[in-house]
Amino acid sequence: MTNHNRITKRHPSVLVLAHREDDVHGVNEIISEQTKDFSCLIVKKTALEDIKQLAPKVLLFALSDVKKSVCLYNQLIKKNYLVKNHYSVLLCSNKESGLAFKCCLRDLFDSYFVFQPLYEKFRLQLIVFEGLKRFDNTSEYVTSLSTLVQNQDKEINSLIEMGLRYKESLVEEIIKSKNEVNTLNQGILEQLPDNLSKQIFNDLNETHLQPLLSALEHSLSNKILELVDGLKQSQTLNSQLIQEINKPISPNKEVNDDISALGFVDTFAPAPSILLVEDNHIYREMISDVLATEGFEIEQVDDGLAAIKKIKQQQYNVILMDLFLPNLDGLNTTKHIRNIGKNKTTPVIALSGNKNKQLVKKWANHGLDGYILKPSTKEEILNAIHKVLD
Repeated sequence: MTNHNRITKRHPSVLVLAHREDDVHGVNEIISEQTKDFSCLIVKKTALEDIKQLAPKVLLFALSDVKKSVCLYNQLIKKNYLVKNHYSVLLCSNKESGLAFKCCLRDLFDSYFVFQPLYEKFRLQLIVFEGLKRFDNTSEYVTSLSTLVQNQDKEINSLIEMGLRYKESLVEEIIKSKNEVNTLNQGILEQLPDNLSKQIFNDLNETHLQPLLSALEHSLSNKILELVDGLKQSQTLNSQLIQEINKPISPNKEVNDDISALGFVDTFAPAPSILLVEDNHIYREMISDVLATEGFEIEQVDDGLAAIKKIKQQQYNVILMDLFLPNLDGLNTTKHIRNIGKNKTTPVIALSGNKNKQLVKKWANHGLDGYILKPSTKEEILNAIHKVLD
């Protein structure tokens, strides 16, 4: 698609909205592999009218930050430009995942997905699939997904099929048992005298049904009052968001203060960025979760060559590096880091289960600033990072 702002498909079921094509290149590839009923629209001045013309059923908002996506979505809803039963997905960066989760928790969006960095390909496919299910438009998508997974591990596929059969069998047994119990109860009631049946039902009504109905009525009353208060707050918030989207969008303008004013998040200094170089997927994800929870911005790679590509493009505050890596080990990767412009002085902390002090000392001579022995605790990881940052 050479010009994403030109309307190339009259009514695509799936539409990705973005400020720049490069930002969603990976997302577009993943979705286009699964369905041809898909388009990407670069948001400009005519965005609202273009979206109305396209009439998508599943919308993925991938603007430069969560605030701009929320503002655009509110404008579309206000102007009644969307399919009534549409499915909305908020795409965000890792550092804004908490804010995106809050938007879904409040039922503003149906789902969210972290696409910067883009790691969970299958989860994105599942989210789009769930959106398409609302419109009975999943036959092509299910077929393509089946083709995709059939090339995966045969043993896992076999276990999945076995699990589905067990689940189906269990559901059938539950339904059968319920029917047998209902039949038995009905038979007992039919054999009882009329006055005794009436007394049993009166007792059930007084001791169980009426208290349950009273509690349900009280609960519903409270929920309705909470809903009214929420609607009042949402009306005020939507007015503020509409005012914000009407302002000119400047790519270089800082928006942290504006977001804080809208009540989403507090204003913070930019989060320290960390490059995590680790080939063990489980350990890498564990460290990433620990650091992301503490507010760090994390990027992950699994070998030394990939790490070198990253540090040529961006400067980091800290680099966590496994000692033994595929393609290029930690020692030689560190040598390259110390010869590349932006990250010559970036602290490098070693990750390794090797207790060989001579090897660690050799690496230290090439620019090692810290050492974390695997397996490590959360406190050990954070202490090592704060030590080099302070």
